[in-house]
Amino acid sequence: MAVDLQWWTRLADDVRAAGRGDLAVEEPLLAMRDRLGFDCAALVSRHRPLVNLSYPDEALAYIATTYSRSCPVHQLVVRRGVPMRFVDVPFDLHGTRTYEDVIVPNHFREGVTLPLPDGGFVALSSTHARPLDDRSLLALAMLAHDLSALVDPGADDRTAELVLALAGDRVRVRAGDPGRSPLTAGELRLTAGLSAARPQGVRFAHRAADGAWWWVHAVRRPRAVVVRMGRAPVPGDLTSRELDVVGLVARGWSNEQVAQALGISVRTVRSHVESAMGKLASANRTALARTAVEQDLDSIDALRVAAAFPLGGRSPDGSGPHA
Repeated sequence: MAVDLQWWTRLADDVRAAGRGDLAVEEPLLAMRDRLGFDCAALVSRHRPLVNLSYPDEALAYIATTYSRSCPVHQLVVRRGVPMRFVDVPFDLHGTRTYEDVIVPNHFREGVTLPLPDGGFVALSSTHARPLDDRSLLALAMLAHDLSALVDPGADDRTAELVLALAGDRVRVRAGDPGRSPLTAGELRLTAGLSAARPQGVRFAHRAADGAWWWVHAVRRPRAVVVRMGRAPVPGDLTSRELDVVGLVARGWSNEQVAQALGISVRTVRSHVESAMGKLASANRTALARTAVEQDLDSIDALRVAAAFPLGGRSPDGSGPHA
Protein backbone atom coordinates (compact mmCIF):
# COMPACT_ATOMS: atom_id res chain seq x y z
CA MET A 1 0.00 0.00 0.00
CA ALA A 2 1.60 3.22 -1.19
CA VAL A 3 1.49 6.14 1.23
CA ASP A 4 2.03 9.82 0.38
CA LEU A 5 5.12 11.75 1.46
CA GLN A 6 3.13 14.06 3.74
CA TRP A 7 2.00 11.10 5.84
CA TRP A 8 5.56 9.81 6.16
CA THR A 9 6.66 13.27 7.33
CA ARG A 10 3.96 13.29 10.02
CA LEU A 11 4.91 9.77 11.04
CA ALA A 12 8.59 10.73 11.34
CA ASP A 13 7.62 13.66 13.58
CA ASP A 14 5.51 11.35 15.77
CA VAL A 15 8.29 8.77 16.00
CA ARG A 16 10.75 11.42 17.15
CA ALA A 17 8.24 12.81 19.66
CA ALA A 18 7.72 9.32 21.09
CA GLY A 19 11.48 8.86 21.18
CA ARG A 20 11.77 11.96 23.37
CA GLY A 21 9.00 10.65 25.60
CA ASP A 22 6.59 13.41 24.49
CA LEU A 23 4.14 10.97 22.86
CA ALA A 24 2.94 7.51 23.81
CA VAL A 25 5.20 4.97 22.12
CA GLU A 26 2.20 3.03 20.82
CA GLU A 27 0.90 5.90 18.70
CA PRO A 28 3.43 5.89 15.82
CA LEU A 29 3.42 2.07 15.77
CA LEU A 30 -0.37 2.06 15.60
CA ALA A 31 -0.22 4.51 12.70
CA MET A 32 2.30 2.28 10.91
CA ARG A 33 0.20 -0.82 11.42
CA ASP A 34 -3.06 0.69 10.23
CA ARG A 35 -1.89 2.95 7.39
CA LEU A 36 0.53 0.39 5.92
CA GLY A 37 -2.15 -2.28 5.89
CA PHE A 38 -1.03 -4.71 8.59
CA ASP A 39 -3.10 -6.54 11.19
CA CYS A 40 -0.45 -6.78 13.94
CA ALA A 41 2.62 -4.83 15.04
CA ALA A 42 5.13 -5.26 17.84
CA LEU A 43 8.26 -3.56 19.15
CA VAL A 44 10.79 -5.99 20.61
CA SER A 45 14.08 -5.25 22.40
CA ARG A 46 16.52 -7.67 24.01
CA HIS A 47 14.07 -10.54 23.52
CA ARG A 48 11.40 -8.61 25.39
CA PRO A 49 8.19 -7.32 23.78
CA LEU A 50 7.77 -3.64 24.65
CA VAL A 51 4.66 -2.90 22.58
CA ASN A 52 2.09 -5.35 21.25
CA LEU A 53 -0.63 -4.27 18.86
CA SER A 54 -2.94 -7.25 18.24
CA TYR A 55 -0.46 -10.14 18.13
CA PRO A 56 -1.87 -13.17 20.00
CA ASP A 57 0.10 -13.83 23.20
CA GLU A 58 1.64 -17.11 22.00
CA ALA A 59 2.71 -15.57 18.70
CA LEU A 60 4.27 -12.58 20.44
CA ALA A 61 6.14 -14.80 22.90
CA TYR A 62 7.58 -16.78 19.98
CA ILE A 63 8.53 -13.63 18.04
CA ALA A 64 10.32 -12.12 21.04
CA THR A 65 12.26 -15.28 21.90
CA THR A 66 12.68 -18.12 19.40
CA TYR A 67 12.24 -15.97 16.31
CA SER A 68 14.65 -13.27 17.47
CA ARG A 69 17.22 -15.81 18.67
CA SER A 70 17.31 -18.52 16.04
CA CYS A 71 14.92 -18.11 13.11
CA PRO A 72 16.88 -18.03 9.82
CA VAL A 73 14.59 -15.27 8.55
CA HIS A 74 15.46 -12.99 11.46
CA GLN A 75 19.15 -13.86 11.23
CA LEU A 76 19.13 -12.90 7.55
CA VAL A 77 17.38 -9.60 8.31
CA VAL A 78 19.95 -8.76 11.01
CA ARG A 79 22.88 -9.59 8.71
CA ARG A 80 21.52 -7.36 5.97
CA GLY A 81 20.54 -4.62 8.39
CA VAL A 82 17.52 -3.52 6.35
CA PRO A 83 13.79 -4.31 6.57
CA MET A 84 12.70 -7.42 4.74
CA ARG A 85 9.35 -8.73 3.56
CA PHE A 86 8.64 -12.41 3.99
CA VAL A 87 7.84 -12.56 0.27
CA ASP A 88 11.46 -11.58 -0.43
CA VAL A 89 13.10 -14.23 1.76
CA PRO A 90 15.42 -16.21 -0.58
CA PHE A 91 14.51 -19.67 0.75
CA ASP A 92 11.42 -21.72 1.46
CA LEU A 93 9.70 -20.59 4.65
CA HIS A 94 7.60 -23.76 4.89
CA GLY A 95 10.36 -25.66 6.67
CA THR A 96 10.84 -23.12 9.46
CA ARG A 97 9.33 -23.14 12.93
CA THR A 98 8.15 -19.61 12.30
CA TYR A 99 5.93 -20.86 9.49
CA GLU A 100 4.58 -23.76 11.55
CA ASP A 101 4.20 -21.99 14.91
CA VAL A 102 3.15 -18.46 13.92
CA ILE A 103 2.30 -17.99 10.26
CA VAL A 104 -0.05 -20.96 9.82
CA PRO A 105 -1.90 -20.84 13.18
CA ASN A 106 -2.60 -17.11 12.82
CA HIS A 107 -3.34 -17.17 9.07
CA PHE A 108 -0.60 -14.65 8.35
CA ARG A 109 0.24 -14.37 4.66
CA GLU A 110 2.74 -11.51 4.65
CA GLY A 111 5.00 -9.69 7.06
CA VAL A 112 7.94 -7.35 7.53
CA THR A 113 10.79 -7.38 10.01
CA LEU A 114 12.48 -4.02 10.54
CA PRO A 115 15.82 -4.30 12.41
CA LEU A 116 16.79 -1.40 14.67
CA PRO A 117 20.34 -0.16 15.37
CA ASP A 118 20.14 -1.05 19.07
CA GLY A 119 19.45 -4.72 18.33
CA GLY A 120 15.68 -4.51 18.68
CA PHE A 121 13.20 -4.81 15.85
CA VAL A 122 9.68 -4.02 14.72
CA ALA A 123 7.52 -6.92 13.50
CA LEU A 124 4.53 -6.36 11.21
CA SER A 125 2.16 -9.13 10.04
CA SER A 126 -0.94 -9.26 7.85
CA THR A 127 -3.55 -11.82 6.89
CA HIS A 128 -3.60 -10.62 3.27
CA ALA A 129 -0.96 -11.41 0.68
CA ARG A 130 -0.24 -7.87 -0.54
CA PRO A 131 3.44 -7.11 0.12
CA LEU A 132 4.47 -3.68 1.33
CA ASP A 133 5.53 -1.49 -1.60
CA ASP A 134 9.23 -0.76 -2.19
CA ARG A 135 8.96 2.96 -1.40
CA SER A 136 7.40 2.27 1.98
CA LEU A 137 10.03 -0.35 2.71
CA LEU A 138 12.74 2.23 2.00
CA ALA A 139 10.97 4.80 4.18
CA LEU A 140 10.88 2.33 7.08
CA ALA A 141 14.61 1.74 6.68
CA MET A 142 15.21 5.49 6.92
CA LEU A 143 13.16 5.63 10.15
CA ALA A 144 15.03 2.77 11.83
CA HIS A 145 17.38 5.00 13.85
CA ASP A 146 14.52 7.15 15.15
CA LEU A 147 12.43 4.07 15.93
CA SER A 148 15.24 2.67 18.08
CA ALA A 149 14.76 5.66 20.40
CA LEU A 150 11.32 4.29 21.30
CA VAL A 151 13.13 1.63 23.34
CA ASP A 152 15.17 4.16 25.30
CA PRO A 153 13.52 7.61 25.14
CA GLY A 154 15.73 10.54 26.04
CA ALA A 155 18.91 8.52 25.61
CA ASP A 156 22.17 10.38 26.04
CA ASP A 157 25.73 9.12 25.65
CA ARG A 158 25.15 6.31 28.15
CA THR A 159 23.32 3.12 27.31
CA ALA A 160 20.63 2.41 29.89
CA GLU A 161 20.22 -1.13 31.18
CA LEU A 162 16.73 -0.39 32.47
CA VAL A 163 14.19 2.18 31.25
CA LEU A 164 10.88 2.70 33.03
CA ALA A 165 8.02 5.08 32.27
CA LEU A 166 5.93 6.16 35.28
CA ALA A 167 2.44 7.61 34.81
CA GLY A 168 0.62 7.94 38.10
CA ASP A 169 0.72 4.57 39.82
CA ARG A 170 1.44 2.77 36.56
CA VAL A 171 4.98 1.65 35.75
CA ARG A 172 5.75 0.50 32.21
CA VAL A 173 8.96 -1.18 31.19
CA ARG A 174 10.63 0.25 28.10
CA ALA A 175 13.84 -1.79 28.29
CA GLY A 176 15.55 -4.21 30.64
CA ASP A 177 14.45 -6.36 33.56
CA PRO A 178 12.52 -4.43 36.25
CA GLY A 179 13.48 -7.09 38.78
CA ARG A 180 17.04 -5.73 38.65
CA SER A 181 16.09 -2.15 39.49
CA PRO A 182 18.37 -0.60 42.16
CA LEU A 183 15.45 1.52 43.39
CA THR A 184 12.65 0.30 45.62
CA ALA A 185 9.07 1.15 44.67
CA GLY A 186 9.13 4.02 47.16
CA GLU A 187 12.44 5.35 45.85
CA LEU A 188 11.11 5.14 42.31
CA ARG A 189 8.06 7.23 43.25
CA LEU A 190 10.31 9.70 45.05
CA THR A 191 12.54 9.97 41.97
CA ALA A 192 9.50 10.69 39.79
CA GLY A 193 8.31 13.34 42.24
CA LEU A 194 11.71 15.01 42.48
CA SER A 195 11.89 15.36 38.70
CA ALA A 196 8.53 17.16 38.52
CA ALA A 197 9.85 20.67 39.13
CA ARG A 198 13.10 20.28 37.20
CA PRO A 199 12.99 20.82 33.41
CA GLN A 200 16.30 18.98 32.99
CA GLY A 201 15.25 16.17 35.30
CA VAL A 202 17.37 14.70 38.07
CA ARG A 203 20.62 12.76 37.89
CA PHE A 204 22.16 10.87 40.77
CA ALA A 205 24.08 7.76 41.75
CA HIS A 206 22.51 5.04 43.86
CA ARG A 207 23.87 1.98 45.59
CA ALA A 208 21.65 -1.09 45.21
CA ALA A 209 21.02 -3.64 47.94
CA ASP A 210 23.74 -5.89 46.47
CA GLY A 211 26.32 -3.10 46.76
CA ALA A 212 26.48 -2.28 43.03
CA TRP A 213 26.40 1.39 42.01
CA TRP A 214 23.95 2.63 39.40
CA TRP A 215 23.47 5.97 37.69
CA VAL A 216 19.89 7.21 37.50
CA HIS A 217 18.45 9.88 35.19
CA ALA A 218 14.78 10.85 35.42
CA VAL A 219 13.02 13.36 33.16
CA ARG A 220 9.38 14.39 33.23
CA ARG A 221 7.61 14.16 29.88
CA PRO A 222 4.05 15.29 29.09
CA ARG A 223 2.62 11.81 29.69
CA ALA A 224 5.08 10.13 32.02
CA VAL A 225 8.32 10.37 33.92
CA VAL A 226 11.02 8.42 32.09
CA VAL A 227 13.60 6.89 34.42
CA ARG A 228 16.81 5.54 32.86
CA MET A 229 19.32 3.50 34.84
CA GLY A 230 22.62 1.72 34.31
CA ARG A 231 25.43 0.31 36.38
CA ALA A 232 28.58 2.38 36.78
CA PRO A 233 31.13 2.84 39.57
CA VAL A 234 31.05 6.13 41.44
CA PRO A 235 34.24 8.19 40.84
CA GLY A 236 36.65 7.93 43.73
CA ASP A 237 34.78 4.97 45.20
CA LEU A 238 32.76 7.25 47.46
CA THR A 239 30.56 5.70 50.12
CA SER A 240 26.81 6.28 50.09
CA ARG A 241 27.01 8.77 52.96
CA GLU A 242 29.95 10.60 51.38
CA LEU A 243 27.85 10.97 48.25
CA ASP A 244 24.99 12.47 50.29
CA VAL A 245 27.36 14.98 51.83
CA VAL A 246 29.04 15.85 48.51
CA GLY A 247 25.63 16.44 46.92
CA LEU A 248 24.72 19.00 49.57
CA VAL A 249 28.17 20.62 49.59
CA ALA A 250 27.79 21.13 45.84
CA ARG A 251 24.67 23.16 46.63
CA GLY A 252 26.70 25.50 48.82
CA TRP A 253 25.55 24.10 52.16
CA SER A 254 27.77 24.54 55.22
CA ASN A 255 28.90 21.64 57.39
CA GLU A 256 26.40 22.68 60.03
CA GLN A 257 23.51 22.73 57.55
CA VAL A 258 24.49 19.33 56.13
CA ALA A 259 24.77 17.87 59.62
CA GLN A 260 21.34 19.14 60.61
CA ALA A 261 19.70 17.93 57.39
CA LEU A 262 21.20 14.43 57.50
CA GLY A 263 20.95 14.00 61.25
CA ILE A 264 24.67 13.48 61.83
CA SER A 265 27.32 15.44 63.73
CA VAL A 266 29.30 18.32 62.27
CA ARG A 267 32.46 16.37 62.99
CA THR A 268 31.18 13.46 60.91
CA VAL A 269 30.31 15.79 58.06
CA ARG A 270 33.77 17.32 58.19
CA SER A 271 35.31 13.83 58.07
CA HIS A 272 33.19 12.90 55.01
CA VAL A 273 34.15 16.12 53.22
CA GLU A 274 37.85 15.56 53.83
CA SER A 275 37.61 11.94 52.70
CA ALA A 276 35.74 12.92 49.51
CA MET A 277 38.26 15.65 48.73
CA GLY A 278 41.06 13.12 48.96
CA LYS A 279 39.29 10.49 46.86
CA LEU A 280 38.41 13.01 44.14
CA ALA A 281 41.75 14.86 44.25
CA SER A 282 40.00 18.14 45.08
CA ALA A 283 42.24 20.79 46.60
CA ASN A 284 39.44 22.55 48.45
CA ARG A 285 35.71 22.67 49.03
CA THR A 286 35.08 24.74 45.90
CA ALA A 287 36.94 22.24 43.74
CA LEU A 288 34.94 19.42 45.34
CA ALA A 289 31.67 21.17 44.49
CA ARG A 290 32.81 21.73 40.90
CA THR A 291 33.75 18.07 40.49
CA ALA A 292 30.39 17.03 41.92
CA VAL A 293 28.51 19.15 39.38
CA GLU A 294 30.65 18.02 36.45
CA GLN A 295 30.30 14.32 37.28
CA ASP A 296 26.68 14.28 38.48
CA LEU A 297 27.74 13.31 41.99
CA ASP A 298 24.42 13.48 43.75
CA SER A 299 22.20 11.12 45.71
CA ILE A 300 18.50 10.57 46.16
CA ASP A 301 18.81 11.57 49.82
CA ALA A 302 20.61 14.80 48.93
CA LEU A 303 17.91 15.57 46.37
CA ARG A 304 15.15 14.79 48.85
CA VAL A 305 16.63 16.98 51.58
CA ALA A 306 17.37 19.82 49.16
CA ALA A 307 13.78 19.74 47.89
CA ALA A 308 12.39 19.79 51.43
CA PHE A 309 14.74 22.51 52.69
CA PRO A 310 15.68 24.68 49.70
CA LEU A 311 17.24 27.41 51.85
CA GLY A 312 20.27 25.39 52.84
CA GLY A 313 18.90 23.10 55.51
CA ARG A 314 16.04 25.38 56.56
CA SER A 315 12.50 25.60 55.27
CA PRO A 316 11.04 28.96 54.19
CA ASP A 317 9.53 29.50 57.66
CA GLY A 318 13.01 29.27 59.18
CA SER A 319 12.64 25.85 60.77
CA GLY A 320 15.24 23.14 60.21
CA PRO A 321 14.66 19.53 59.23
CA HIS A 322 14.49 18.45 62.86
CA ALA A 323 12.62 21.42 64.30
